[in-house]
Amino acid sequence: MGPDRPGLVREIAEFFSARGINIERSRGCVLGNEFGMVILTSGNNEDIEALINDLDSLREKTGLDIYVRKTKAPTHREVLPSIPYKLIAISIDRPGIIHQICKVLHERKINIEDISTSVDHDLVTAANVFQMVCYFSLPPAVKIIDLKNALTLISDEYNIDIRFDAVVTK
Repeated sequence: MGPDRPGLVREIAEFFSARGINIERSRGCVLGNEFGMVILTSGNNEDIEALINDLDSLREKTGLDIYVRKTKAPTHREVLPSIPYKLIAISIDRPGIIHQICKVLHERKINIEDISTSVDHDLVTAANVFQMVCYFSLPPAVKIIDLKNALTLISDEYNIDIRFDAVVTK
């Protein structure tokens, strides 16, 4: 993460590919004036260690704060049987919306796998409109009606339009 400017993603990708490292998944965005990115890579152990040892050169070239964490390959992740869902929430913006929705999911031991939120100013109504999109896996032990009822309570109490549906693919 660091100051945004054109060419950052190209420089990062070039750094990885020059060292024989494959970028399998990545997410990046500009928040304020800062660019942030999360990258999942793969490669042989020697190339990965060499890349880690050479990160100071990428830090110096880009001005980014870079952190590395070794993890398992996605195919080695322990995943219990579940049904993938997509949730969309829209509301007039105010503090606490994310917390209320995530609290309902957490109370049911539902794991959020992907989340994005934004607030946009609606020129017609002059309102700041909040939107949240998240993907989660619904464990078999969680009754869909229970989740719907809990989200309906949040929706009614805080005036949030909340919809969720099972998805086959993202």
